[in-house]
Amino acid sequence: MGIFSSIEKLGSRFTEPVNLALGMFDGVHLGHQQVLQASQNHACEINGNAVAFTFPTHPASFLRPEHAPPLLMNAEQKAKMLHSYGMNHVILRSFDHELAQVEADEFALFMKERIPSVAGFSVGKNFRFGKDRIGDASFLKHVAGKIGIEVEIVDFKSMDGTVVSSSIIREKLKAGDITNVNHMLGRSYRIDGIVSSGKKMGRQIGFPTMNIAWNPEATPAFGVYAGMVKHLGEGIKAPAVANYGIRPTVENHASVPKLEIHILNEFNDEKWGYNSEVEMALEHFIRPEKKFDSIDELKKQIEMDRSKANALLQKS
Repeated sequence: MGIFSSIEKLGSRFTEPVNLALGMFDGVHLGHQQVLQASQNHACEINGNAVAFTFPTHPASFLRPEHAPPLLMNAEQKAKMLHSYGMNHVILRSFDHELAQVEADEFALFMKERIPSVAGFSVGKNFRFGKDRIGDASFLKHVAGKIGIEVEIVDFKSMDGTVVSSSIIREKLKAGDITNVNHMLGRSYRIDGIVSSGKKMGRQIGFPTMNIAWNPEATPAFGVYAGMVKHLGEGIKAPAVANYGIRPTVENHASVPKLEIHILNEFNDEKWGYNSEVEMALEHFIRPEKKFDSIDELKKQIEMDRSKANALLQKS
């Protein structure tokens, strides 16, 4: 299992056959997973390696920065997720002027020259490539076939008549539709970070929280969520309720959102202390964030949030 920053580094290391899964793979959703599986199937057939070729940042951030979409995960998270779905290796190659100038009819040869053992490409039906994104999946199959590279084009993944895509997931995440986000990801939406110190406001009102250092590009709706939190160092899990937002009842004019996690069973400072690395899986959206007229109203609402979270998680 390796992560390579260039095509050439992987190409010089491997002489056995390689199938390249090509794509941005932001979120590694169910549609992406079909492409990854196709790559792995072909790699197995040829006794080779399944390798994901992707970018740490969106190509639009180089070509049209003002139109670059906010990403669902950073490069490190994406590489880990691609490995977890069975890819032998990942190439995280920055999109730059060299790649932007590769003509569509030269792309397959460009890759072959840098990875001589490449035997196949696996792509989604909407895959675009080459200068000005002129090439499509069918054209890649045509030009790659001329130099002996097999291309498998994977059909869209649809759910309830909607094609699963990173852009749809971003929209649903922003709207707080965590249920459909999770359905399209094929897993719970996860947040990982380090427990940091806060103002201890939660503790003062009887609901201690862990503050998590987390600054994603694509953000969920401000509000309260129920899910499971995992201590990555200790391997322990606990049901929890999380608030993501600007905490309008206890802070005036806050502009930077924070993630605060309250464990539903007994909180243990020794187990969940500062600098602990944790992962929170958001499973249910309970309510939007709002400003309460008093701390007492906030406390009553938090108790109701706890009850609702417990009920939802027990059904899960």
